[in-house]
Amino acid sequence: MDTNLHIRLSKDLKESFQHAAKENNKDTSSLVREWIISYVTEHEKANEATAADLYLAGYELQQAFGGREQVNKELAKQLQEHSLTNQKEFTQLILSTYLDLDLTIPSIVSKTSQGYAFSQMFLLGLLGDKPKDAR
Repeated sequence: MDTNLHIRLSKDLKESFQHAAKENNKDTSSLVREWIISYVTEHEKANEATAADLYLAGYELQQAFGGREQVNKELAKQLQEHSLTNQKEFTQLILSTYLDLDLTIPSIVSKTSQGYAFSQMFLLGLLGDKPKDAR
């Protein structure tokens, strides 16, 4: 089902946009749709890259523990609970873990507070297999 998007812009900008589009044989609506599609695609690619980086960060923390078998099960359980209920607490627990192990905290870890999917990717890396393209 199609829907409309209403935007506010100055009369001069609207007229300039319509004039430029007409001179280039373009429809203003299709130009806006193309921009929106491009923006959403770019955003999704950025999220995919962030997810991959978080998985790798989780895996690298796993390696700092000495491998998957050495990851503290209680820590993993707490992280799972926090990822479902409170991403801020999830991130705080991760930061504390890095500090306790005297490790440098990767900047990507801050992204775990931005939602369930990102915290899950870190957790999957912490408990998962070596990423195919890992260093």
